[in-house]
Amino acid sequence: TQQHPDGVQPWRLPVKDVELFHPDLVRSAGGASGVRIRFRSDTGSLRLRVRRLRTYCRYDYDLFVDGAFVASHVEDPEHPIALAGLSEVPLRFPEAMARAGDEGSELMITFGDAAPAASREERVFELWLSTAGPQVVTGFWLDEGASLAPAPDPRPLWVTHGSSISHGTGFDAIFSGPGCPAGSARSPSRSWPAVAAREAGLNLLNLGYSGQCHLDQAVARTIRDLDGVAAISLKLGINVHNYGSLSLRSFAQAALGFLATVRDGHPTVPLLVLSPVHGSGWREDGSCSALIVAPDREAVDPRYPTLSQMRAELERVVGLLQRRGDDRIAYASGLDLFGPDDFAAGLAPDQLHPSPDGYELMGQRFAQLAFGPRGRLLPGRLPPAPTAVPAKAAAGAWRTSSSGAAVATAALGRRGFRCLAEALSLASRRSRVHRAGGGPRA
Repeated sequence: TQQHPDGVQPWRLPVKDVELFHPDLVRSAGGASGVRIRFRSDTGSLRLRVRRLRTYCRYDYDLFVDGAFVASHVEDPEHPIALAGLSEVPLRFPEAMARAGDEGSELMITFGDAAPAASREERVFELWLSTAGPQVVTGFWLDEGASLAPAPDPRPLWVTHGSSISHGTGFDAIFSGPGCPAGSARSPSRSWPAVAAREAGLNLLNLGYSGQCHLDQAVARTIRDLDGVAAISLKLGINVHNYGSLSLRSFAQAALGFLATVRDGHPTVPLLVLSPVHGSGWREDGSCSALIVAPDREAVDPRYPTLSQMRAELERVVGLLQRRGDDRIAYASGLDLFGPDDFAAGLAPDQLHPSPDGYELMGQRFAQLAFGPRGRLLPGRLPPAPTAVPAKAAAGAWRTSSSGAAVATAALGRRGFRCLAEALSLASRRSRVHRAGGGPRA
């Protein structure tokens, strides 16, 4: 977290080392994917005040009480960037980056029926913060006289790293209008990692960075230095492909270096390497393009890997490490999470990111692959799936975990945004919890 004069800002990287990260990754890490405020209270309502730090993003919030979904709150972009069609993305992207630091107005997020009035015993509240845009939490209100206490959670900590698909954001997290198809999770608690964590009853730390999964050593060091990690997954490749940030010569070696750094801190933690999901048309058998939404390439540049080659290289790297004695590392193809049938079913409308339903299908599939009876990370946390999750399954209706278990607050770095009380204790004295109608409460 970062202290501001008026509040506290959650980050998904160590703030003290921010200058070691690429500026584009820093911009992405401000989006609080997977970050939750978690506390215990007997309040029946709550209000959150935040200051928007990006004006073109939608800001949305999800509230859970005792593991059950209560409501979402959505605020449209303050100053949207309209898009007539996907072909405009390369032209409008520089404008978006230039405006990434524009600060917006404050928002008041109100959940008026957080708990039944007739049964005001203490409950565990979990408020998922907005995923796309960075924010500063400047105030929080509970009912007058309501109790407030931290709600620590002993569930295993699962750390996942990946691209915008793990972040839960598509082009529609930046652009607006009918020309921009849906490519983001339906709400903060419905990214594929959030769905999988809820299914398996895990504490999620989401280090998915939109556009910024490039096997950076600064990210590997961040994962290496985390405490209490029970499982790690790394979904690698698509950003390297889109940006051409690594050649065919360097891709596998960079992956080896990343894994070695992570293993320095977690030598025996179960680790799952995931290759890219299916890519449209030219991405499968074509190399990087100057335009990430470009049509079919005229020619393949043999210096850069295709998605098919990336899958083969990552599988080779994992096999090499297994033969050298690492029996806690595994590989899975991204095609097992989101494949050509899903594209054919219309679940990737922008031809790169899943649709909202697609994210939830990915989460259900990953939960079985990683945490089911023969899971490759933490086996046995889920019963066998009754049937395979089909591409055309309807995921539009809200789904809660069958166990009803609440998801623990993610540990951000070593200290963390663990609960409301701790978060506000890290802020300045101007950031306070209030009783409704009363004076400030520390």
